[in-house]
Amino acid sequence: MKKLVILPVLFILVYCSQKSKTEDINPEISKKDSVSIKTERKTSQEEKTSKLLVGTKIEGDFDGDGKNEFATVTKTKQGEGNPIEDGTPDEYTISFSNPSLKAIPINCCEATLINEGDLNNDGKDDFSVFQAPMNGCMYTMTTYSLQNSEWKQIVETFSVPTGCDGFTAEDLQNSIFIENKTVYKMERDPNDESLKLIRKKIELK
Repeated sequence: MKKLVILPVLFILVYCSQKSKTEDINPEISKKDSVSIKTERKTSQEEKTSKLLVGTKIEGDFDGDGKNEFATVTKTKQGEGNPIEDGTPDEYTISFSNPSLKAIPINCCEATLINEGDLNNDGKDDFSVFQAPMNGCMYTMTTYSLQNSEWKQIVETFSVPTGCDGFTAEDLQNSIFIENKTVYKMERDPNDESLKLIRKKIELK
């Protein structure tokens, strides 16, 4: 009789033990699944950096229609001789893959474009033009935004002394930025031998 009582008790204990192990394992599986899903999803920052943000061709939603277009710097006229000695310089133009966006003639000389994101909070990407001079190492930076179907300069053009050293894409991307809803630019001090960077607040036009 005692054996008959002990057997059901043992069965119940074994069943409860197995159930407890299964319950312990299931949360772990659930956690692993949730981690896997998270790693497969891109963050908004990753999606942004997958665009072409710096170069002679960049990508962005410059007209605010929710679709990306490309902006490209092209040489539209070949110069002759030395522009400093009565020659004529090359001429460049910024054109867009969306034909409804007007091209921007930027004249001389070679230029790099930078997608600045939405600086003025109007739902459109703005962009800067980092342009070489005809002679020397003093570049310029000009920033544009599309307003009423026209390109408007929203940051006053400023000079960028380079010391004839190259600039990285990261350097250019960090030249103008937003912090706490305020737009800043990083200027180089021409009076400092190491061209120290100085942060300055920008009042958008």
